[in-house]
Amino acid sequence: MDIVATRLDTEMIGRFMEVTHQTKSEVVRDLVEAGKKHRAVELYKNGKVSLGLGAHLAGVTLSEFFDILQEHNVSLNISLEDVKSSVRNAEKRLALTQT
Repeated sequence: MDIVATRLDTEMIGRFMEVTHQTKSEVVRDLVEAGKKHRAVELYKNGKVSLGLGAHLAGVTLSEFFDILQEHNVSLNISLEDVKSSVRNAEKRLALTQT
């Protein structure tokens, strides 16, 4: 894992520390996690990433990403044909693993 340096508003971080009773590192980690999820939702909402890539960027499972999208009232950018195509691909993969 790489270390990244950044400048942060120490007053704002301090307020989070007071409210959450966390260390500075914990506050920053939580903010980064929340930011990853928020950014992934925005990218998905704007059609920049797929469901799978959005989940990956958010650092969650596909199921969890569905829940996050629902929490943010974001509709799925998926058509019936997309679903049918995914089912066909899944069936083909299952058939290959069974032979």
